[in-house]
Amino acid sequence: MKENPKPVARLVVENGCGFNFALNCRHCTDAKCVKSCITGAMYRDPETGYIVNNPEKCIGCWTCVLACPFGAIMRDTSDKKVVAKCDLCAEVGTPACVANCPNRALIMVEEDDEQ
Repeated sequence: MKENPKPVARLVVENGCGFNFALNCRHCTDAKCVKSCITGAMYRDPETGYIVNNPEKCIGCWTCVLACPFGAIMRDTSDKKVVAKCDLCAEVGTPACVANCPNRALIMVEEDDEQ
């Protein structure tokens, strides 16, 4: 059964020159998107440590889109005033991109703080 409305993609797969790669949020330690957010809608979740967006606070100013050095934040096309980004599927555990990668090329690795 297809979802209606269609879910918004939270990562982009770049294709070209014989290789493909997923462009997704890196949940940066020094997150420029969080620093640039004028309403506090973009923040680091204290429980998971992931960078997430609160759509109730987001006003669609797009400063986080401009500040992200990886181009991983995009406009949510289903709701013109908010952004969409990878949230690592925190509510379901394993990220959907990892669970559904046909080549098993994507894996979830927790960064070790001591490295």
